[in-house]
Amino acid sequence: MSEERGRPQGLPPGSGVSGERRRSDFWDSSDSGSRLVSRPIVVDGLKASSLQIELAPRIRWVAGQLVDDSFRAVDRMALQLVKAFTLEQLAMATVALQVNLRKQKAFIEKKRQLQDRWTALARRMRKLRAEETHLGFAEKRLSERREEMVRLAADDSDPKRLVEVEAILEIEEAEFLRRRREWAAEAHAARCEWTTLEEEDAKLLSGAPREESTGDLRYPYVLTLVAPRDGPRRRSLASAMHTLVDALQKPLSRTDQMLLEIAFRRCVREHVPRAEQSSPDAWERSLLRAAEDEFVAEFPWSRPYRQGSARPGPITTAVRALGVPRPEEPRA
Repeated sequence: MSEERGRPQGLPPGSGVSGERRRSDFWDSSDSGSRLVSRPIVVDGLKASSLQIELAPRIRWVAGQLVDDSFRAVDRMALQLVKAFTLEQLAMATVALQVNLRKQKAFIEKKRQLQDRWTALARRMRKLRAEETHLGFAEKRLSERREEMVRLAADDSDPKRLVEVEAILEIEEAEFLRRRREWAAEAHAARCEWTTLEEEDAKLLSGAPREESTGDLRYPYVLTLVAPRDGPRRRSLASAMHTLVDALQKPLSRTDQMLLEIAFRRCVREHVPRAEQSSPDAWERSLLRAAEDEFVAEFPWSRPYRQGSARPGPITTAVRALGVPRPEEPRA
């Protein structure tokens, strides 16, 4: 990934940015700011041989303050995406992004549950350590009482008193042994739980989404897309859009990906046929469901992250069935 110099998002040309007004969290030390340019991503079926789409950060510097300008960032992305992709590509890219977001959400939820179990186990083991200390004190006390019993017997004390003390000691020893057995069983169960959590933790981390801790965009990110050199599409639509979304996992945070997903869906809405203007939600659901079926058929690992019931037929057939004109066809 290379870096080019430009102006920070939201600053008018010719306006300097002093060190006091600049936040290192979002801008670098240069008054000219910066932008990030992605490596070329090969996407089959592009309308042009190469495209550049600028993804603007949602945080902008306005009137001396940092503000959340997500709405305008989505508008800018949607305006570029709707010109760059066909409806089939937009629908499939939306589904691919949604699947990845659901996968990340499921990972975060499993991680949270695992952390809760680790916390509960830590408290449980802390209680076991405290109980072990108490058992040590109880064992020492019983030993001292037993020594005192031996000393009393050597001094020819009252036999009845010795019998009573012996009975009390036997009761205390029985109680001590019971507590010791319960502690040992509980400690063994805790060690087994520790081993189980370690295995589940390793399994979860092995399938963790990449760059899960990526921060939000601080500079405009220029997405560089290129068509294959050999011309015609060789990969399937689902594979091409999955490649695109997978390449965005590293530079974009979950928040930025959510904004991009909103932009994709807004672009899909731009293709609503006039006959479906009264019910665009149902039209969009049908289209995305068809795209999701095709995506899941090609990538079975995404089946747990799908949404909605199955709809037969590929996305291209669904686009035709829903009355959406092809890019080369004029709208009715």
